[in-house]
Amino acid sequence: MRAVDEEFVTVAEAAALLRVAPSTVRRWIREGDVPAYRIGRRRVALKRDDLSNLITPAGTSIETSDKVGDQTWEPRRLTPEEQRQAMEALDRAQRHAAAIQARRGGKLFPPAWITINEQRDERTRQLS
Repeated sequence: MRAVDEEFVTVAEAAALLRVAPSTVRRWIREGDVPAYRIGRRRVALKRDDLSNLITPAGTSIETSDKVGDQTWEPRRLTPEEQRQAMEALDRAQRHAAAIQARRGGKLFPPAWITINEQRDERTRQLS
């Protein structure tokens, strides 16, 4: 059993070794980034060797493209027509925001927490 203990680590041990949260290790397992092995009914363990595959030098890219099914998806540049449409949409959004601000007399919207507190106070008055 000692050889098995040296070869496998628990989720908590793996998290401590990699200096991440146990939930991160569980997410990696769920997403298939690292294989996990069931030992007994409840215990989940990871091979130490598999953990080393998670460590890569900073600044290097693991993948330059995403796989979708059996196909590799490569990002592409927008065509000039798509760029024009995007700029028009951005311009419309900016004009719309300016129109809303003008209707409000140049005042910006208050932070959300102020609005939430006002609504909560109003609801409390209605219920009283």
